Amino acid sequence: MKDLLHPRHRSALARFVGEGAPEKVLLAFDYDGVLAPLVKDPAGATMREATRALLARVAERYPVAVVSGRAWRDTNRFVGGLVPHVVGNHGFELGHPVPVPPAVLRKVRGWRRQLESTLAGVPGVHFEDKRSTLAVHYGLSRAWKSSGRAVYEAANQLQGTRLIPGKKVLNVLPHDFPSKGDAVRALVARLGLESALYAGDDVTDEDVFAVGPPLVFGVHVGKGPTLAEWRLRRQEDVDELLRVLAEAREPQRVAAHAGGRRR
Repeated sequence: MKDLLHPRHRSALARFVGEGAPEKVLLAFDYDGVLAPLVKDPAGATMREATRALLARVAERYPVAVVSGRAWRDTNRFVGGLVPHVVGNHGFELGHPVPVPPAVLRKVRGWRRQLESTLAGVPGVHFEDKRSTLAVHYGLSRAWKSSGRAVYEAANQLQGTRLIPGKKVLNVLPHDFPSKGDAVRALVARLGLESALYAGDDVTDEDVFAVGPPLVFGVHVGKGPTLAEWRLRRQEDVDELLRVLAEAREPQRVAAHAGGRRR
């Protein structure tokens, strides 16, 4: 996997978002660990001011989406007003909050009750109930490795689930729910676009990277195995990626290219 910001590889990014029809490219980002640093608090972190300013510049020049495993309302709290397309719950809430069917509510509540009973006394476990899905955080104590094993063992006893691992969190979804890959495909089709650059850092983002080129230009943020072709070494490098993307669509540069083609 290649470092996207290395000088020898920046031409690949330029070819993807450079001259041509900029409205045909979607830029999509996970939130936690990509636009904002990962923190121990399950409530998450706000973006750095520099990241926020760069994201606003990018959103003036491209169709932009944030695709998160968080509920739509929580994701929108972080990025609302900055980007036009907010996706929550791994793609279930595609652009807006979605009423949860009563049957799904009952199912998720049942899973939570079962897990709370099984995991009673396990240290550092926190339940993030997103109504249509459930996230079980287990990184809140020093014994997080043993807590994580207990969480996985308990979740494997649940019926009708799709389990998606994350960074010290296990996502519990109904087995027939969409994935982030489904969400990115749907956005590209809905907006009449041709492809998407997607930046993510976690296992849930692998569903997008699995789509692969030519539809998805995948960028994995941080260490670890991934299906993405490209990598950013650190979360802080996202600011540089945003800056490069914004500059590729600076109005004066686009105008200059257009003028050159007319001549």
